[in-house]
Amino acid sequence: MGTEFNDALTSQYDYRGLRDALSPPAMYQAFLDVERAVALAQGELRIIPAASAQVIADHCRHDLLDMQRLDEGYGTTRHPLMPLINELVRLCGPEHGGYVHWGITTQNIIQTGLLLLCKRAQAVFDGFLADILRHLGRHARTHAHTIMAGRTHYRHAVPITFGFKVAVWIDEFLQAMDRLKEAEARAFAVMTGGAVGCFSALGRQGPALQSRVAELLGMGEMAIPSRAIRTPMCEYVNALTLTASVCHKIAEELYQSSAEEYGELNEGRVEGSIGSSTMPQKINPILCYGIIANSGKLYSCAGMLMATAYRPFESDGSANQMFEDGLAEVIAAMSEILVRTELLVRDLHVDTARMRANLDLSHGAIFGEFAMMQLGGTLGKHKGHELVHEAAIAAASGRAPFLEELAQLPGGEAIRTAIEDRLEAGSTGGICAEYALHFGSLVEDVSAGTIPSVEQRRINVSLKGDR
Repeated sequence: MGTEFNDALTSQYDYRGLRDALSPPAMYQAFLDVERAVALAQGELRIIPAASAQVIADHCRHDLLDMQRLDEGYGTTRHPLMPLINELVRLCGPEHGGYVHWGITTQNIIQTGLLLLCKRAQAVFDGFLADILRHLGRHARTHAHTIMAGRTHYRHAVPITFGFKVAVWIDEFLQAMDRLKEAEARAFAVMTGGAVGCFSALGRQGPALQSRVAELLGMGEMAIPSRAIRTPMCEYVNALTLTASVCHKIAEELYQSSAEEYGELNEGRVEGSIGSSTMPQKINPILCYGIIANSGKLYSCAGMLMATAYRPFESDGSANQMFEDGLAEVIAAMSEILVRTELLVRDLHVDTARMRANLDLSHGAIFGEFAMMQLGGTLGKHKGHELVHEAAIAAASGRAPFLEELAQLPGGEAIRTAIEDRLEAGSTGGICAEYALHFGSLVEDVSAGTIPSVEQRRINVSLKGDR
């Protein structure tokens, strides 16, 4: 998942086993797990002798492999799986070894094994996502009423609360987890159709074999096990990419918001951490730029796989290699993103005083929409927009503060007083706090297996209860 140098820098992080998720031992064992399931299923269905099936299954263990023989085999065969098959045949002996890898093909084992590893990694991803949601839920509840400037196009828009901003992030993560679950059902599928996917060696017994292998591995199965169907894997990678984009957006906001000019959000600081070898005052957003960098890698992988999925005919070696290598890179990049995002949101520092100070930079103009709507009640919204816009431009040119300009308009003194009261009370208008508390409570005790439904996420019911 990186160079030895970078690994040393990230040794402080807890990857929960993800760094070994697609290691060579894990990969070999996954291939052997598939071979084991195939043998057991074929034994049950009497495709091969039951005794041979059990012997094969008993020897599908990575710790039994002679790695030197494997290395020599790769040098001789120049084939991605034959050395492993030959080693398994040797381990099983002449009586039973002849039934190893019966009626299936290399890509059946490699693709199914790789997707099995992705499935296992996704279970860890789900745990990270649940932790991220719980951390965000805590921030949403804590800061449901913490007023700050809402920004559109990098400029002040209307006041919001930080809790509302976090609620938006929560909803995006929940949507991302929905997508992942839908994509997993199609992507994590067994494929044992043989040479071109039509069970040419096994005939009518093939579909029953595939179904049983899927049961043994805890995976789905392809309706037609064609080696040329690659779109489900693309769908899964795209779902991961969209999940990463939520992490990326949070990191980008913090990356900028932690700058001195904003000062609103900061990464939790580890005692002794150093930002620069030449500028001792620097505290850099190291988690943020790790998320940003790895998100860029992941987007590239997704595009690469999408650009390869079309490869023609019943199988294509270049596409196989792209997907095999690409999926490994995807899992690695996503691991780096989620590990950092969980730490980022867990220890996030929120400077509420600076948020309020930044809100006051516009001297009340951030309540321009409120002023427009108040004027609109008597003058019409269009006229209200025109008058407030003129007042804002006059204030920006230095003629007079915005609230003083506003007070000169028809009914403007009352509107000015209302805005000053809102500023004094820290009131945003709208339902920022309600959204923050609603989404914060939804994920307070969330786990990987208890994601709130779409219906539960809608705020309507809780608002009705408040009335």
